[in-house]
Amino acid sequence: MKEIKGRPMICHMIDRLKLAQRPEKIILCTSTIEQDEPLVDIASQESIEWFRGEPEDVLVRLTDAAEEFEVDTILNCTADNPFVDPEYIDRTMDYYDAGGYDFTRTEGLPVGTAGYVVSRLAMRRACDLKAETNTEIWGPLFTDTGQFRCGLLKVEDPAVHWPTLRLTVDTPEDFMLVTQIFDELYQPERIFPLSEIVDLCRRRPDLVAINSGVQQRAGFAFKLKSND
Repeated sequence: MKEIKGRPMICHMIDRLKLAQRPEKIILCTSTIEQDEPLVDIASQESIEWFRGEPEDVLVRLTDAAEEFEVDTILNCTADNPFVDPEYIDRTMDYYDAGGYDFTRTEGLPVGTAGYVVSRLAMRRACDLKAETNTEIWGPLFTDTGQFRCGLLKVEDPAVHWPTLRLTVDTPEDFMLVTQIFDELYQPERIFPLSEIVDLCRRRPDLVAINSGVQQRAGFAFKLKSND
């Protein structure tokens, strides 16, 4: 909800999601706790769908939302990623479809600019298999358990390839970098592409240094009920 250029950060992310061609609808998924009420207001203001569900178990919340809206294929992006790239949303979904996967992710883009593609049936199966309720970082449940058919779209385009560049927002340093990128590239009614962000950061190592000391949180090995 922190503002950048007079709008909540999540609204800038929604602007980018709306540029993607493959998704048929955008659903903002949040919890049932009172402090998340402003996100429902944002969804209404931005003319997108919304769903309120499980406060702690993120994967269950997303799965319940997919079932509520009868969505078979989900492209999931977390709301702390204001620079998610619409072109690679479409490319990842195309790759997922072509390979017949349960789950697909990308490799090579800056941190925070891509999303996961997963089937609703695989999400429900994962919910039934897992023993934990802490699923804030749930990708490893698909990639590391050997229970799902996973695809990996490798991005090698030099215009956007920079896997160590942090463009997600977990810390004040991350938010400072994102804000300064907007200061450099933002123009009203224009959404600057990921290639321009990468080019700016290559020319401005002082920007990259702002959050270079932040370490990305790693996922953990999920325990499955069948292993008990």
